[in-house]
Amino acid sequence: MRRHESGQGARARPVLRLVSSSPPPSQTPPGERVLVEGEGLRLTSERLEVEGRSWRLEELRGFGTRRESPGLWLPLGVGGSAALLVPGLLLQPGSFRVTAALVVATLLVFAAIARVVAAADTYRLLVRTAEGERQVWCGQDHQLLARVVRELGEKLEHSEPPRPAPVRRLVLVR
Repeated sequence: MRRHESGQGARARPVLRLVSSSPPPSQTPPGERVLVEGEGLRLTSERLEVEGRSWRLEELRGFGTRRESPGLWLPLGVGGSAALLVPGLLLQPGSFRVTAALVVATLLVFAAIARVVAAADTYRLLVRTAEGERQVWCGQDHQLLARVVRELGEKLEHSEPPRPAPVRRLVLVR
């Protein structure tokens, strides 16, 4: 910290500190080990933590995943229509309207191409608890989701108690 000296004595200047807006990473309790971590999701040997919420693995009755692909018919249709319009506009005699329409059609073609190239699937993780099924995570990292599914499947498979065989009853028929 710098001090500025003047005739009245030394005064400290205020210091501006930049602090991250994200919360500090949560500490793993002793005895737990982190199995998968990334994008606001953490799976430990005892719990699933997602964006500040936490579920003990014993609370989970099951889980599922959902993959959603973006709709590409609209951008492809608009881009294709605009691409068919461009050659027709080039044959028209030069005027401001034709030039403006040509620029708009060309922009639509490139916007459609950019949308198709940038399109990515969205993956969702759903868990089932006593309260019902809820979506707990959404992202585009399919490798992270695959690791979570593998580890969560192994943990839930081993944590389920064996179910007793159904009791058969004898029924008297006359």
